[in-house]
Amino acid sequence: LTDVDGDERIDCLSNMTALIHGHSDPQVNAAIIDQVQRGVSFSEPAQPEIELASLLIDRVPSVEQIHFRSSGTEAIMMAIKLARAFTGRTRIAKFEGAYHGYYDYVQMSFSSTPANWGDAQAPQSIPSSGGLAHSVGEEVLVMPFNDQSGVEQLLAKHGHAISALLFEPLSNRAGMALPAPGFLEFLYQITRKYGIVLIFDEVITGFGRTGTFWGLDQWNVVPDVISFAKGVTSGYQPLGGIIISDAIREVIYDQPSASRWWHAFTYSAHATCCAVAHANLDIIENEGLVARAAIMGARLQTGLRAYASHPAVREVRGLGLMGAVEFNPGAVPGGVPALAKAMRERGLFTRTRNDIVMFAPPLVITETELDELLAIFGEAVKATIGH
Repeated sequence: LTDVDGDERIDCLSNMTALIHGHSDPQVNAAIIDQVQRGVSFSEPAQPEIELASLLIDRVPSVEQIHFRSSGTEAIMMAIKLARAFTGRTRIAKFEGAYHGYYDYVQMSFSSTPANWGDAQAPQSIPSSGGLAHSVGEEVLVMPFNDQSGVEQLLAKHGHAISALLFEPLSNRAGMALPAPGFLEFLYQITRKYGIVLIFDEVITGFGRTGTFWGLDQWNVVPDVISFAKGVTSGYQPLGGIIISDAIREVIYDQPSASRWWHAFTYSAHATCCAVAHANLDIIENEGLVARAAIMGARLQTGLRAYASHPAVREVRGLGLMGAVEFNPGAVPGGVPALAKAMRERGLFTRTRNDIVMFAPPLVITETELDELLAIFGEAVKATIGH
């Protein structure tokens, strides 16, 4: 990135992980221009939408239909309404600290604190924004992450009222928290037990960022619904959507018109967005960016884990080209924002949250750039902490 003062920095935020190809890729730019000249918005399905749907459906086993929207938040809205229509239930379940966009029902407990998060095995449903109706919290069951016993106890009590369980394969807002071994398989089995729709939120983890095309490819689990956005266009145009199983599709479309699941927007499957997504997927395939993300991701993880023994560091974690270093509370003089400032001054732009520094560079990052990234982080740690 080059700012208005001419200062250059490595972008390790990637517009909240969306940028697969970095900024201003000429191939993606050309796809935008080409489609604009052909037409941009149509009432009926257009060729770019149909071709993109076919490409994405081929990427997921046992999943048969796709619906496009304009963002990750809209995709989650659509997925929740779908689960309610399928099950006839209204409540949803999510994990404490997990972020799924800015729909009212998922803006619960992604920024709760020790002062209000409640019992470890039965977290409170805490609004993470003003303007939410009091009734929203009653419809959201917040569960402890990586705690099978806690999940079992909560679902034994509430499971038969839950329509959907939302899960993010790698929780970005929670500091790249990874599921414990066997936890995803456990979630799959327990959602089968209670007839709950399992929704994998791949808005951040999809399209190669974890070193596999979908984050779910890291585990032997296929959910009922996949939501996606961000990387589908590499952030160049707003597009999101959901992919649903044939079993769900058959049920929801076999309902009377008055009670059938309906969900549409004026700009859903916008032709320019779909054309860009198609070009984006072609580049990912032709340039081998998923395999590259696995290789460069291993280099990033190795570089970050060199700090695991640092006395100020609590934990290092991540997967593919997503990594995080969590510092012990109070270990960084001036807090992690001071560390972020030191990195910016040295040419690295990244994200922090609480005591965590997070890294998510574009998939096209070079070895030289990645090594420079790690060197700047090390210099900033030494300058801020003193060793």
